[in-house]
Amino acid sequence: MKTKLFSVLFITIALFGGSRTYAQTDTVNINKYQEFALFITGQEFPASITDTTIDLTFWKEYQAKINVDWPSMDSTRLTPMANWRNEEISPRINDSLLLFYPFSGPDFLHAYILFPYAEDYLFLAQEQLGEVPDLSKMKQKDLSDYLDKFYYSIRDIYMRSYFITGRMNTDLHNARVKGVLPVIIFFMAQTGHEIIDVKYEYVSSDGSFKPLSTVTGRFSATECVTIDFNTKESDKVKTLRYFRCDISDEGFTSTPGFKTYLNNLGEINTYVKSASYLLHYGTFNTIRNIILDNSKSVLQDDTGIPYKYYDMTKWDAYFYGVYVKPIADFPSPYLMQNDLKKVYDAGGDNVKELPFSLGYHWSSGDQNQMFFIRKEIIEQPE
Repeated sequence: MKTKLFSVLFITIALFGGSRTYAQTDTVNINKYQEFALFITGQEFPASITDTTIDLTFWKEYQAKINVDWPSMDSTRLTPMANWRNEEISPRINDSLLLFYPFSGPDFLHAYILFPYAEDYLFLAQEQLGEVPDLSKMKQKDLSDYLDKFYYSIRDIYMRSYFITGRMNTDLHNARVKGVLPVIIFFMAQTGHEIIDVKYEYVSSDGSFKPLSTVTGRFSATECVTIDFNTKESDKVKTLRYFRCDISDEGFTSTPGFKTYLNNLGEINTYVKSASYLLHYGTFNTIRNIILDNSKSVLQDDTGIPYKYYDMTKWDAYFYGVYVKPIADFPSPYLMQNDLKKVYDAGGDNVKELPFSLGYHWSSGDQNQMFFIRKEIIEQPE
């Protein structure tokens, strides 16, 4: 457990405080992914676009929208989350461990705010990997249309703090914005990161990584996009791997090498949010057990692993917010956790207020977070 000397708050203030560069730069060595990152966050117009006849009105309008929306989200959600993290999460764990985020979608934003010191990140979801467009070949109408489509695709993060699966499947599979990669890059750039490189890989049957020459889009290939990135203040390169995969029990049956890979990750911290309650069902036993067997800590809302699966002789538990029944989109009484409700209703020192809204109950603010930390086992001398 380390004493943290800074907070992501300082990064977001620097970004939101108006210190962006809006003119086209003369950078010649910038890679296409970092150029895209600066473009999509409204920081710099791409130097690779040499058409001087382009009317930049659309660009200035996009910048204005980004610079209004993000400060609002920062003050009401991100800053309270960062402060809460510094008080409740980081002091209790080794938060430099790999962060494992199943059912993530492209949500780098909240993963980073809560676990900014993780050395690497591993995301699992079913959305396509995606690609970054070649900005140098795009005309004014193409550029304007791309920004419009992209801005529309991230609308749910501003209001709800999570992506709605049905909308995401449509928004991230259109002719313009393709897959999760552009959205992940956007979040990275907005939180003060630079994109070093992007490559595509897959996990073979023996659990090793191999380069992926062609993205097939099939779950059976267990394909991933690997993003190397760092902050402007540090030369240390971190890695985020996003896998497009089926992590149901049936999905693991067809990709045994992937199960081997996940079980060999070593010590991890796990984060689960807005996961459609899939970990409650018997068809997701494998991924549930992978989390319970390998995690040093699990931060989740009530859509994560049901409380009944935690052996409290092995875990310390901290509860935040309030427990309410699942929203109307998930009406099954099977999802109602009466044992967890009793814990919240009893209150006490282990149930604290939650100073931000994050999850399905965004409209009412009736949110919950649970933090499970594996107890240290002290070896007894023989």
